[in-house]
Amino acid sequence: MRVVVGLFAFVFDLFLWQGAVTTPGGAVLPVWLVPAALISAYTVLLIQRRIWIGFSVFLLISLLGLAVASIVGIVGTYMAFFLMVRHSSTRVANTALAGMILPVFVATYSSVSYDGRSEDLLGLMAWNIGFYAAVAFLCYFAARTQRRTEHRLQTERRWADAALEEARAGERLRISRDLHDSVAHSMTAVVLQVAGVRAILKKGAEFEKVDPVLADIQVTAEQSMRELHRLLGMLRSEEESQVGQSHSFDDIPSLVSSAQDSGLDVVVTCNGEAQMLDPSISHAGYRVVQEGLSNAMKHGGEGCRVEIATHWMPTELTISVTSISGVAKRPAVSGGFGLLGLRERVGVSGGSLSHGPTPGGYLLKASLPVDKPEDASASDQRSTHTAKTQEAS
Repeated sequence: MRVVVGLFAFVFDLFLWQGAVTTPGGAVLPVWLVPAALISAYTVLLIQRRIWIGFSVFLLISLLGLAVASIVGIVGTYMAFFLMVRHSSTRVANTALAGMILPVFVATYSSVSYDGRSEDLLGLMAWNIGFYAAVAFLCYFAARTQRRTEHRLQTERRWADAALEEARAGERLRISRDLHDSVAHSMTAVVLQVAGVRAILKKGAEFEKVDPVLADIQVTAEQSMRELHRLLGMLRSEEESQVGQSHSFDDIPSLVSSAQDSGLDVVVTCNGEAQMLDPSISHAGYRVVQEGLSNAMKHGGEGCRVEIATHWMPTELTISVTSISGVAKRPAVSGGFGLLGLRERVGVSGGSLSHGPTPGGYLLKASLPVDKPEDASASDQRSTHTAKTQEAS
């Protein structure tokens, strides 16, 4: 697609050039000089991955407008400027915008110098500067809007994938528990019953006929239990790996940074002294902020502002995500399960979740328990004791 657009821009630049080769001093430049310079500049722009190199080349090519009676490479310069702004940070994009002063000045000089009219010179200069500057600002805002939109879509897609993986992990854990509660118990009962029948039948006259069949049943049941334990271990290991790779409360700054890069205005405030959190509670806090930012991006509209406030207390952490709605251009599609799943997660962690509309937007608030240092150490000791007991068994 970039090659096709570059080809049309190259043809348009040749049209604007119109074959002019005469300098202000009356000298004549080689006719191949301008086309060769344009071909070189477009080649660098389309082939080189570092777009700033192509943009810099076009800035130099635009200086040919001072030497010939025509505008040289202005369309390619705008194209390079658009790509530069679209694929760069805000600081680099603003630097490129400042660099557009050069081609705007050269194009204005060429238009005024070779127009052939001396009356209303200031009006002609103002019109040219206004036109070329307006095109530059249009390219800038279009590129930044497209960049924010793409970044927002990528962020939402990444968050959706993370939520999907979390749901799959939760489903695997649920299946693991169901299997353990039903199938494992039933198989244990079968093994015990068969062993009892064998013990009883050993006293009867027909033991020799029944024993081989019952022995096969017992062996099959024991094999099934071993296979069941193996499957349960696989499911739980996958769940543990998902938990190990999950985000924590410390990852919230990167989450906020991604939302800000997507064009969302986010302000974070923190009150109180931060404390150590249990991994499940830490992940629940991360999910609260993620859900609040995701809903703001979907439903807040353009110009939406989000205020994230965390309040640390000795035994409780309160997280509130307040979104102040902007201008909604179109209704967003809601998945419908984010807040429901978040309420379950916060509830399992021992906290509470509340949410609802406010006069200016929406409020999502969660209260999570915080263990005191002595409670945390006691919990670690209990976990260590439990692990040792399981290993001994």
